[in-house]
Amino acid sequence: MIGTVSAATAVAIGVSVVATVVVLALLAAAVSLLRSARRLRALTEEMSDHAASVLTDAEDTVFRARAELDRVDDLVGSAEAITHTVESASRLAHVALARPLIKVMALGAGTARAGRRLRKVS
Repeated sequence: MIGTVSAATAVAIGVSVVATVVVLALLAAAVSLLRSARRLRALTEEMSDHAASVLTDAEDTVFRARAELDRVDDLVGSAEAITHTVESASRLAHVALARPLIKVMALGAGTARAGRRLRKVS
């Protein structure tokens, strides 16, 4: 019975072959996962570098925008001061010129009326 293999031996060989195939498949999967993990780490480092660059640019932009906003705020303050000065000057001009102007217009209207009466009489 040297040429014949018993059923138990055949089953044992079959289980060994299947177990070996499963182990080899698991090793192949582990190697693939390891490669993927290395690629993922490299991409993460690249994205981290890129994000740091973008954040630096964003900080610079925010700093410049803040400076521009301060400048605009100063300009708005100056415009408000000029508006207040013009309003004050306008009020002063109105107070100073309104009464004399009304008197001059009244004198002109009275003179025109007197002139018409004199023309009607003549």
